[in-house]
Amino acid sequence: MFTHTRFASPLALAVLFMLTGGVSVTFMQAGVKVMSEELHPFVVTFFRAFLVIIILLPVIFRSGVSVLATSSVKLQVIRGLVGGSGMVCVFTGLSLVPLAEATTLLFTVPIFTTVMSVLFLTEKVGIRRWLAIIAGFAGTLVIMRPDISVSFGHLLLIYAALAWALSVLIAKKLTQKDNVLSITFWQAAGSVPIAFILGLTVWDWPSVYQLFWLFGIAGLGTIGHMMFYAALQRGDVSFIMPLDYLRIIWSAGLGYLLFGDMPTFQLFIGGAMIIGATSFISYREMRVSTHKP
Repeated sequence: MFTHTRFASPLALAVLFMLTGGVSVTFMQAGVKVMSEELHPFVVTFFRAFLVIIILLPVIFRSGVSVLATSSVKLQVIRGLVGGSGMVCVFTGLSLVPLAEATTLLFTVPIFTTVMSVLFLTEKVGIRRWLAIIAGFAGTLVIMRPDISVSFGHLLLIYAALAWALSVLIAKKLTQKDNVLSITFWQAAGSVPIAFILGLTVWDWPSVYQLFWLFGIAGLGTIGHMMFYAALQRGDVSFIMPLDYLRIIWSAGLGYLLFGDMPTFQLFIGGAMIIGATSFISYREMRVSTHKP
Protein backbone atom coordinates (compact mmCIF):
# COMPACT_ATOMS: atom_id res chain seq x y z
CA MET A 1 0.00 0.00 0.00
CA PHE A 2 1.22 3.50 -0.91
CA THR A 3 4.26 2.18 -2.79
CA HIS A 4 6.26 4.85 -4.55
CA THR A 5 6.77 4.99 -8.28
CA ARG A 6 9.52 6.22 -10.56
CA PHE A 7 7.58 9.46 -11.04
CA ALA A 8 8.00 10.66 -7.45
CA SER A 9 10.72 10.41 -4.84
CA PRO A 10 9.93 8.99 -1.39
CA LEU A 11 10.34 12.42 0.22
CA ALA A 12 8.04 14.07 -2.32
CA LEU A 13 5.44 11.42 -1.58
CA ALA A 14 5.94 11.98 2.14
CA VAL A 15 5.10 15.66 1.69
CA LEU A 16 2.06 14.81 -0.45
CA PHE A 17 0.78 12.24 2.04
CA MET A 18 1.32 14.64 4.95
CA LEU A 19 -0.57 17.46 3.25
CA THR A 20 -3.46 15.16 2.32
CA GLY A 21 -3.59 13.79 5.84
CA GLY A 22 -3.54 17.30 7.28
CA VAL A 23 -6.58 18.35 5.25
CA SER A 24 -8.45 15.21 6.33
CA VAL A 25 -7.66 15.78 10.01
CA THR A 26 -8.74 19.41 9.75
CA PHE A 27 -12.16 18.41 8.43
CA MET A 28 -12.38 15.69 11.08
CA GLN A 29 -11.71 18.16 13.90
CA ALA A 30 -14.35 20.50 12.53
CA GLY A 31 -16.80 17.60 12.64
CA VAL A 32 -15.76 16.75 16.20
CA LYS A 33 -16.35 20.36 17.25
CA VAL A 34 -19.87 20.25 15.79
CA MET A 35 -20.77 16.86 17.26
CA SER A 36 -19.37 17.70 20.72
CA GLU A 37 -22.18 20.24 21.03
CA GLU A 38 -24.73 17.43 20.67
CA LEU A 39 -22.98 14.34 22.11
CA HIS A 40 -20.54 13.99 24.99
CA PRO A 41 -16.89 13.94 23.83
CA PHE A 42 -16.44 10.47 25.38
CA VAL A 43 -19.21 9.12 23.14
CA VAL A 44 -17.79 10.88 20.09
CA THR A 45 -14.36 9.40 20.87
CA PHE A 46 -15.78 5.88 21.12
CA PHE A 47 -17.54 6.06 17.76
CA ARG A 48 -14.50 7.74 16.20
CA ALA A 49 -12.40 4.70 17.16
CA PHE A 50 -14.99 1.92 16.77
CA LEU A 51 -16.23 3.01 13.33
CA VAL A 52 -12.65 2.97 12.01
CA ILE A 53 -12.65 -0.81 12.57
CA ILE A 54 -15.96 -1.10 10.68
CA ILE A 55 -14.61 1.01 7.82
CA LEU A 56 -11.48 -1.13 7.51
CA LEU A 57 -13.25 -4.50 7.63
CA PRO A 58 -13.88 -4.76 3.84
CA VAL A 59 -10.19 -4.16 3.15
CA ILE A 60 -9.21 -6.71 5.78
CA PHE A 61 -11.57 -9.35 4.37
CA ARG A 62 -10.22 -8.77 0.86
CA SER A 63 -6.56 -8.79 1.91
CA GLY A 64 -6.79 -11.47 4.59
CA VAL A 65 -6.35 -11.31 8.34
CA SER A 66 -2.59 -11.66 7.89
CA VAL A 67 -2.53 -8.02 6.83
CA LEU A 68 -3.01 -7.14 10.51
CA ALA A 69 0.17 -8.92 11.58
CA THR A 70 2.46 -6.80 13.73
CA SER A 71 6.13 -6.99 14.59
CA SER A 72 5.53 -5.91 18.20
CA VAL A 73 2.36 -6.60 20.17
CA LYS A 74 3.89 -4.76 23.12
CA LEU A 75 4.38 -1.55 21.15
CA GLN A 76 0.89 -1.80 19.68
CA VAL A 77 -0.65 -2.16 23.15
CA ILE A 78 1.35 0.75 24.55
CA ARG A 79 0.47 2.89 21.55
CA GLY A 80 -3.20 1.97 21.85
CA LEU A 81 -3.30 3.03 25.49
CA VAL A 82 -1.29 6.21 24.91
CA GLY A 83 -3.13 7.13 21.71
CA GLY A 84 -6.54 6.28 23.15
CA SER A 85 -6.05 8.40 26.24
CA GLY A 86 -4.70 11.21 24.06
CA MET A 87 -7.73 11.04 21.77
CA VAL A 88 -10.11 11.26 24.73
CA CYS A 89 -8.21 14.29 26.02
CA VAL A 90 -8.20 16.01 22.61
CA PHE A 91 -11.93 15.60 22.07
CA THR A 92 -12.72 16.64 25.63
CA GLY A 93 -10.29 19.56 25.50
CA LEU A 94 -11.87 20.83 22.29
CA SER A 95 -15.20 21.01 24.11
CA LEU A 96 -13.73 22.97 27.05
CA VAL A 97 -11.19 25.30 25.46
CA PRO A 98 -11.65 27.87 22.66
CA LEU A 99 -10.50 26.48 19.33
CA ALA A 100 -7.68 29.03 18.94
CA GLU A 101 -6.12 28.12 22.27
CA ALA A 102 -6.63 24.39 21.71
CA THR A 103 -4.97 24.52 18.30
CA THR A 104 -2.04 26.49 19.70
CA LEU A 105 -1.44 23.92 22.43
CA LEU A 106 -1.73 20.98 20.03
CA PHE A 107 0.85 22.55 17.73
CA THR A 108 3.44 21.84 20.40
CA VAL A 109 3.40 18.21 19.13
CA PRO A 110 6.14 18.77 16.51
CA ILE A 111 8.36 20.31 19.18
CA PHE A 112 7.83 17.39 21.57
CA THR A 113 8.24 14.88 18.74
CA THR A 114 11.46 16.40 17.44
CA VAL A 115 13.00 16.45 20.91
CA MET A 116 11.92 12.84 21.52
CA SER A 117 13.21 11.74 18.10
CA VAL A 118 16.64 13.10 19.01
CA LEU A 119 16.58 11.43 22.43
CA PHE A 120 15.11 8.05 21.47
CA LEU A 121 15.61 7.61 17.72
CA THR A 122 19.01 9.34 17.52
CA GLU A 123 17.88 11.37 14.51
CA LYS A 124 20.19 14.20 13.46
CA VAL A 125 18.61 17.64 13.63
CA GLY A 126 20.81 20.55 12.60
CA ILE A 127 20.65 24.07 13.96
CA ARG A 128 18.93 25.40 10.84
CA ARG A 129 16.12 22.85 11.10
CA TRP A 130 15.73 23.63 14.81
CA LEU A 131 15.42 27.33 13.95
CA ALA A 132 12.86 26.53 11.25
CA ILE A 133 10.82 24.44 13.70
CA ILE A 134 10.86 27.27 16.22
CA ALA A 135 9.92 29.76 13.51
CA GLY A 136 6.98 27.58 12.48
CA PHE A 137 5.73 27.38 16.05
CA ALA A 138 6.20 31.15 16.42
CA GLY A 139 4.03 31.54 13.33
CA THR A 140 1.18 29.70 15.03
CA LEU A 141 1.50 32.04 18.02
CA VAL A 142 1.36 35.07 15.73
CA ILE A 143 -1.83 33.75 14.16
CA MET A 144 -3.51 32.69 17.38
CA ARG A 145 -2.32 35.50 19.67
CA PRO A 146 -2.99 33.15 22.61
CA ASP A 147 -3.81 34.47 26.04
CA ILE A 148 -3.80 31.10 27.75
CA SER A 149 -4.70 30.66 31.39
CA VAL A 150 -4.16 27.18 32.75
CA SER A 151 -7.38 25.22 33.23
CA PHE A 152 -8.40 21.57 33.27
CA GLY A 153 -9.07 21.75 29.52
CA HIS A 154 -5.61 23.15 28.85
CA LEU A 155 -3.98 20.43 30.93
CA LEU A 156 -5.90 17.80 28.94
CA LEU A 157 -4.61 19.25 25.67
CA ILE A 158 -1.03 19.45 26.95
CA TYR A 159 -1.20 15.77 27.90
CA ALA A 160 -2.75 14.99 24.52
CA ALA A 161 0.14 16.73 22.74
CA LEU A 162 2.68 14.71 24.73
CA ALA A 163 0.72 11.48 24.16
CA TRP A 164 0.51 12.09 20.43
CA ALA A 165 4.23 12.87 20.25
CA LEU A 166 5.01 9.54 21.93
CA SER A 167 2.49 7.78 19.69
CA VAL A 168 4.22 9.22 16.62
CA LEU A 169 7.58 7.86 17.71
CA ILE A 170 6.12 4.40 18.32
CA ALA A 171 4.39 4.54 14.92
CA LYS A 172 7.70 5.49 13.31
CA LYS A 173 9.30 2.41 14.87
CA LEU A 174 6.41 0.19 13.72
CA THR A 175 6.53 1.47 10.13
CA GLN A 176 9.91 -0.20 9.72
CA LYS A 177 8.20 -3.62 9.59
CA ASP A 178 4.41 -3.19 9.85
CA ASN A 179 2.13 -2.02 7.06
CA VAL A 180 0.00 1.13 7.23
CA LEU A 181 -3.30 -0.77 7.49
CA SER A 182 -2.10 -2.78 10.50
CA ILE A 183 -0.87 0.32 12.35
CA THR A 184 -4.13 2.18 11.67
CA PHE A 185 -6.31 -0.77 12.75
CA TRP A 186 -4.52 -1.48 16.02
CA GLN A 187 -4.43 2.20 16.96
CA ALA A 188 -8.22 2.31 16.64
CA ALA A 189 -8.71 -1.05 18.37
CA GLY A 190 -6.51 0.05 21.26
CA SER A 191 -8.53 3.24 21.72
CA VAL A 192 -11.94 1.51 21.82
CA PRO A 193 -11.77 0.04 25.38
CA ILE A 194 -10.77 3.34 27.01
CA ALA A 195 -13.38 5.34 25.12
CA PHE A 196 -16.09 2.70 25.73
CA ILE A 197 -15.54 2.56 29.49
CA LEU A 198 -15.61 6.35 29.76
CA GLY A 199 -18.51 6.60 27.32
CA LEU A 200 -20.70 4.31 29.45
CA THR A 201 -20.73 6.95 32.19
CA VAL A 202 -22.40 9.50 29.89
CA TRP A 203 -23.91 7.25 27.23
CA ASP A 204 -26.41 8.64 24.74
CA TRP A 205 -27.32 6.81 21.52
CA PRO A 206 -26.71 8.98 18.45
CA SER A 207 -29.52 9.67 16.00
CA VAL A 208 -29.27 8.55 12.36
CA TYR A 209 -28.24 12.08 11.42
CA GLN A 210 -25.52 12.11 14.07
CA LEU A 211 -24.37 8.64 13.04
CA PHE A 212 -23.70 9.93 9.52
CA TRP A 213 -21.57 12.67 11.04
CA LEU A 214 -19.72 10.14 13.19
CA PHE A 215 -19.03 7.93 10.16
CA GLY A 216 -17.65 10.97 8.38
CA ILE A 217 -15.44 11.82 11.35
CA ALA A 218 -14.15 8.23 11.52
CA GLY A 219 -13.56 8.08 7.76
CA LEU A 220 -11.64 11.35 7.66
CA GLY A 221 -9.62 10.31 10.69
CA THR A 222 -8.78 6.99 9.05
CA ILE A 223 -7.59 8.69 5.87
CA GLY A 224 -5.61 11.22 7.87
CA HIS A 225 -3.84 8.59 9.97
CA MET A 226 -3.06 6.30 7.03
CA MET A 227 -1.62 9.22 5.07
CA PHE A 228 0.44 10.19 8.10
CA TYR A 229 1.83 6.69 8.61
CA ALA A 230 2.64 6.46 4.90
CA ALA A 231 4.56 9.73 5.23
CA LEU A 232 6.45 8.38 8.25
CA GLN A 233 7.62 5.43 6.15
CA ARG A 234 9.36 7.85 3.79
CA GLY A 235 10.87 10.55 5.99
CA ASP A 236 12.37 11.26 9.41
CA VAL A 237 10.00 12.30 12.18
CA SER A 238 11.84 15.61 12.53
CA PHE A 239 11.18 16.27 8.82
CA ILE A 240 7.56 15.08 8.73
CA MET A 241 6.15 16.73 11.85
CA PRO A 242 6.89 20.39 11.02
CA LEU A 243 4.71 19.98 7.92
CA ASP A 244 1.84 19.63 10.37
CA TYR A 245 2.03 23.39 10.95
CA LEU A 246 0.31 23.87 7.61
CA ARG A 247 -2.92 22.60 9.17
CA ILE A 248 -3.47 26.07 10.60
CA ILE A 249 -3.87 27.31 7.03
CA TRP A 250 -6.50 24.66 6.26
CA SER A 251 -8.24 25.42 9.57
CA ALA A 252 -8.40 29.12 8.81
CA GLY A 253 -9.80 28.47 5.34
CA LEU A 254 -12.40 26.02 6.65
CA GLY A 255 -13.34 28.40 9.44
CA TYR A 256 -14.02 31.14 6.89
CA LEU A 257 -16.06 28.90 4.58
CA LEU A 258 -18.16 27.23 7.31
CA PHE A 259 -18.37 29.84 10.06
CA GLY A 260 -17.56 33.11 8.30
CA ASP A 261 -14.38 33.71 10.32
CA MET A 262 -12.53 36.40 8.37
CA PRO A 263 -8.75 35.85 8.10
CA THR A 264 -6.79 38.47 10.06
CA PHE A 265 -3.58 40.32 9.30
CA GLN A 266 -1.87 38.06 11.82
CA LEU A 267 -2.96 35.06 9.76
CA PHE A 268 -1.09 36.31 6.70
CA ILE A 269 2.06 37.08 8.71
CA GLY A 270 1.98 33.85 10.68
CA GLY A 271 1.03 31.85 7.59
CA ALA A 272 4.05 33.23 5.75
CA MET A 273 6.28 32.18 8.66
CA ILE A 274 4.80 28.68 8.71
CA ILE A 275 4.99 28.14 4.96
CA GLY A 276 8.50 29.56 4.87
CA ALA A 277 9.65 27.30 7.71
CA THR A 278 8.15 24.11 6.30
CA SER A 279 9.39 24.90 2.79
CA PHE A 280 12.91 25.41 4.11
CA ILE A 281 12.83 22.15 6.07
CA SER A 282 11.55 20.24 3.02
CA TYR A 283 14.19 21.81 0.77
CA ARG A 284 17.01 21.02 3.21
CA GLU A 285 15.90 17.42 3.71
CA MET A 286 15.60 16.73 -0.02
CA ARG A 287 18.94 18.39 -0.73
CA VAL A 288 20.71 16.34 1.97
CA SER A 289 19.03 13.18 0.66
CA THR A 290 20.23 13.73 -2.90
CA HIS A 291 23.83 14.14 -1.68
CA LYS A 292 23.87 10.92 0.34
CA PRO A 293 26.16 8.18 -1.10
